[in-house]
Amino acid sequence: MIMLLGETAAAREISECLKDRGIEFKRIQTWTEKAFLKVPTLIVDASPPSSSIKFAPLRQWCEQRCIPYLRLERPETVIPDSLLIYPACTWEEALLLLEQRVSAMHEAKGCIVTIFVTTGSYQLESIVKAAFARYARLVVRVLPEGRLVQKCKDIGISPRNIVAMQGQFSKEINKALFKFYGADILLTRDSGSAGGTDTKISAALELGIETVLVKRTKMKAGLTVNNVQELLDWIDDNL
Repeated sequence: MIMLLGETAAAREISECLKDRGIEFKRIQTWTEKAFLKVPTLIVDASPPSSSIKFAPLRQWCEQRCIPYLRLERPETVIPDSLLIYPACTWEEALLLLEQRVSAMHEAKGCIVTIFVTTGSYQLESIVKAAFARYARLVVRVLPEGRLVQKCKDIGISPRNIVAMQGQFSKEINKALFKFYGADILLTRDSGSAGGTDTKISAALELGIETVLVKRTKMKAGLTVNNVQELLDWIDDNL
């Protein structure tokens, strides 16, 4: 049986393809060793790059048991050379950049700074609790799932500032949303073109919006593929 990780568009596509092939699989969002009632023959990781730390213990568990761990790794986004883009190698660095940019904007404009967050609900609480949050309005875009919307509300995000939509989004849709919510800063992760990073950044640049970009974590080398078809070909050839 295959264990499939992730809530991404790619994970949903893989689910449909596995169903069509009649291959037994189970999708999971979190992992503990006790969750495996049946030892999997393969782990397919189609989760976002931001989940790499969360699933690191699972990769180690698989190595110890010689269970293949196949990662769908999207190519990195080619980032335009712009003074409006502030790259961060870690989440902690991104928070420091946000603090600097929010403080500078608030001092210059004397008003609340709107941060449009597209990094999901994971680690969102650290922004809400940050000192600079008192000068900021957070607009959060998450998947249209009740538990995610509720999580945002539970940590203090107003429902009017929760955008529950499922992408991928075109540059035009991103521009419309950024303009509607009056975004001053875009906070996003490099999830590759498949994750819409390029369209978000290009939309922000055209509107003159600053972008704090969390670059992907360098993962341990292992079995990787770059698209869904390569992943399915690997499964066909090896299982």
